[in-house]
Amino acid sequence: MNARKGLVAVVAAVAIAALAFAGAAPAYAAKPGGGGGKPGGGGKELSYVALGDSFAAGQGGGSYLDTSCYRSSNSYPKRLDALRTLKLTAFPACSGASTVETLASQVPAIPAGTQRVTLTVGGNDVGFASVMQNCFVFISATTCEANLATAEAMVNDGTMYDRIASVLQAIRAKVGAQAKIVVVGYPKLFHLPSNYAYASRVNADTGALNDVAEAAAADNGAVFVDVETAFTGHGIGSSSPWVNGFSIFNTTAAFHPNSTGYANYATLVGPALG
Repeated sequence: MNARKGLVAVVAAVAIAALAFAGAAPAYAAKPGGGGGKPGGGGKELSYVALGDSFAAGQGGGSYLDTSCYRSSNSYPKRLDALRTLKLTAFPACSGASTVETLASQVPAIPAGTQRVTLTVGGNDVGFASVMQNCFVFISATTCEANLATAEAMVNDGTMYDRIASVLQAIRAKVGAQAKIVVVGYPKLFHLPSNYAYASRVNADTGALNDVAEAAAADNGAVFVDVETAFTGHGIGSSSPWVNGFSIFNTTAAFHPNSTGYANYATLVGPALG
């Protein structure tokens, strides 16, 4: 029994570390010339910056550029950088970042002259790692219910609206009136019906957070991109998942889009940046 408890503790620690990573790291910036020889690029490319959390960084997509923020070459920002019209000039998005870290370290990293900004943020404010850990990995009904109640209160009482709006206002102050800011939402992670007891509730809560982000975007001169519809039928437990389920062999990827998921993110976000 002691050996088994020890193994569970080790696995739990690894899972928590992978899901809750919030360390700040130097921003990844595109190399000078950024387009990497993109056909027809040159001066026509719009300077683009990607801000936010693990979903913006590309965690879960593999082919990581670093293991501090889990920025991926398969992320939607890097896929957008491959377009002729965009050049990723800064990529400070980082796993574990909340609105607090985004305001403190990512917004200041936006270079002068930036014309396009994407932002995916809010999940860590409402305790994404704790919810995944306690509702889906090492399930504790009492703790899960408490985590969900806290998250739901933050969405419903205006806390998350205010936090996302504050980030958008700071970005606008940095980039000026002519730049376009695009807020990118979260997919509903679970295919329904699901064997997970809390899947439906977490999906509904994700939709509520997306609604708040959309309202904050509309009220602060930004565009919102909803990915929920595109991911429908491709959640955890589907026959064609775009989201990674939990595995002790790859805790880093758990509950994040896979490479195909991020490719579809890019397909949705690209036109909004046009």
